[in-house]
Amino acid sequence: MGNVTKLMEAGLIPAGKALSQEDQDLVNSLTPDEVAALISVKSKLTPGFVQRNLSGSSTRGEASMGIVF
Repeated sequence: MGNVTKLMEAGLIPAGKALSQEDQDLVNSLTPDEVAALISVKSKLTPGFVQRNLSGSSTRGEASMGIVF
């Protein structure tokens, strides 16, 4: 299973989202440890935290999520 699929199943990439080839290549270049870390962080965030701090509208009206470390 590729990284894109893993992150879709974990809810980090919306299911059915059409990623550009460049974005797919970027996600697929992540190591297994990096993918696991992203999934781990996502699983620890409450829905309220995500709604208050990570969801929003981009200039195209799409929901976005960003985490700054």
